[in-house]
Amino acid sequence: MISNKYKLCHSKKLIALEHMMSEAAFVWNHALALQKRYYSLAKTFGWEVKYISCKRIQHHFKMHVARTRLGAQTVQEILQRQDNAFHLFFNHTNKRPPKFRKAKDFTSFVFKQDGYKLYGNEFIINKISKRFKFFKSRDWEGKVKIVRVFRSHGDWFILVVTDAKPKPCGKSHTGASAGIDFGLKTFMTFSDGREIEAPQFYKKLLRKVQKWQRLLSKSEKGSAHYWAYRRQLNHVYAELANKRTDWFYKTAHMLCREYDYLFIEDLGISGMAKMKHWGRKVNDLGWTGFVKVLGYIASKYGTTVHKIDRWYPSSKLCDCGYKNTGLQLSDRDWTCPVCGQHHLRDAHAAMNIYRRGVAELESICKTCTSVATAG
Repeated sequence: MISNKYKLCHSKKLIALEHMMSEAAFVWNHALALQKRYYSLAKTFGWEVKYISCKRIQHHFKMHVARTRLGAQTVQEILQRQDNAFHLFFNHTNKRPPKFRKAKDFTSFVFKQDGYKLYGNEFIINKISKRFKFFKSRDWEGKVKIVRVFRSHGDWFILVVTDAKPKPCGKSHTGASAGIDFGLKTFMTFSDGREIEAPQFYKKLLRKVQKWQRLLSKSEKGSAHYWAYRRQLNHVYAELANKRTDWFYKTAHMLCREYDYLFIEDLGISGMAKMKHWGRKVNDLGWTGFVKVLGYIASKYGTTVHKIDRWYPSSKLCDCGYKNTGLQLSDRDWTCPVCGQHHLRDAHAAMNIYRRGVAELESICKTCTSVATAG
């Protein structure tokens, strides 16, 4: 499956999508109200089943709730989405059950087999008889399976999902490998001595964010100025997200073209992001988002990305086996008191990550080989 994202052109017709999104929020909230009522009755009478099945609630909407803008399959997808959220809650995967949503907080609805047409650069919704033009920056391949309409930071998009298979990408190097240490001074330090500086897009756009946030906080909530300033602030955050995502993908493509094996640490970013002194910078660097993008791009190139244990003391461990337990974050280099080696913190950590990753990967390969031989 391949997804292609296209931006809809701004026009007065987009108000129709706002009405459809409001109706989608109504479907969600109405179904959730039924679920909550059923759950309270189940607790009162001691029923084993704590919520209504998706099939039953879909039948209820079909027979008793008439919708004027959304097609039947779109309503079914919203109910399936909520049913999946209840499954995750009752299986203790999610901490909280689904909650009621305002229309402005509901972000997407889906068309499956019917209810729409794609003709050139036009997206046609049959139920409301409206045509929406979009920027067709590229053609899609394969048969269209799903079209998702969603809004983000005040703009509208369609996501066209087709049954085409991703094409594998070619490499420029074979067999190269490296350990990567994520840092605050540099975004990445490699075991081969290479460094990639952090772009820090939030820091560059901080003045814009502060300007519109200041005006937004001073305006009366719900007024025309309030919504105007909020739109401007959303555009700044959209610019930030787009720049960061673009840089992540370009960097991931570059690394996967050059390396066959990449070894990284499984860092606990959530705890680091809450720190008072460098929490904002950690959020600006976005290591978690980059690792997700790297894993996706690596699957296209056939590159192996191996994570080592987050508790492995990569920056504190010397080659001789000595562990520097007194190393502070402010110490950028240190000398081993046992063997006298001088270590640059980030470069040495990257080298230790590389050695540990290679050892773990070889151990996994030997285990798989012995199991296959025994079988």
